[in-house]
Amino acid sequence: MMFGTRERFAYFLCADCDTLQIVDVLSPEELGRHYSTDYYSYRSSSTVPKIVRWLISQQDRHELHTGRSAIGSVIGALPPGVRGLFGGPVVRMLGQQGVDRHARIIDVGCGSGILLDRLAEVGFDNLCGADPFIEADSRTPMGVPLLKMDLSEVSGDFDVIMFNHSLEHVPDMIGTLEAATHRLTPDGFCLVRLPTTSSEAWASYGEDWVLFDAPRHFVIPSRRGMAIAAQAVGLRVDDVIDDSNSYQFFASELIRSDVALVEIKGLGDIIRRFGLKQLWNWERRSERLNREGAGEQAGFVLRKAA
Repeated sequence: MMFGTRERFAYFLCADCDTLQIVDVLSPEELGRHYSTDYYSYRSSSTVPKIVRWLISQQDRHELHTGRSAIGSVIGALPPGVRGLFGGPVVRMLGQQGVDRHARIIDVGCGSGILLDRLAEVGFDNLCGADPFIEADSRTPMGVPLLKMDLSEVSGDFDVIMFNHSLEHVPDMIGTLEAATHRLTPDGFCLVRLPTTSSEAWASYGEDWVLFDAPRHFVIPSRRGMAIAAQAVGLRVDDVIDDSNSYQFFASELIRSDVALVEIKGLGDIIRRFGLKQLWNWERRSERLNREGAGEQAGFVLRKAA
């Protein structure tokens, strides 16, 4: 329902931990058909207007406590859905973990590297990305190296290994986490951001839940499932940071009404369909769910088990 093909795919729910998994893993050739050239992870930072990049950097410097910015403070105080217009919460999460600007950071499943350029913009200087599905080794507009390879092929150790909505796209979650464990420094951590079935959105919408996103999402873990997966490779869940917003409601409502996301013509169309009051109520509800640990997506901080 992202691109409106309306094809159906079979999934199963683990009876033990409520983790959702696809029954038949698609071949790379077949899967490629379900990623259009304008899929969001392929967009380059060079396409982002300069004023938007500046606003994002103001917010990020505020989150990292590296400079006083009235604009950054205002953006930081906005509801999550509005704040999301100025970039996702990954920099806030790194700031909460006290990550040093010289930390060795790799973004796995980096796509065009737009997130890496965002980190470079605020002073992170030891960055790289890995993604076996990019066309070739390259660099981002800000010079961050991007490697066309799987994490298991990458050499060196890292202080932070990020999976920003990429781990749910691989068929072997355990194997990928195991490769990450071998490349973590002793005090390092993995930041895994992904959707979770331990959420009100999954309970309410089921197969119409927007972050089900068949067939691109192979595995969508519950919170317990994420803890089991981490333990299987010698990691532990050190922190969980919910970061859902009103998207979980309005996008799922669209799908429930048989409206594909590609058929929506911008923010104005969404406002016309639902009204500002309903969207605002969904934002406040999302904030409450985040506080209660029931949001549709979260950042899991995984560290090596003692």
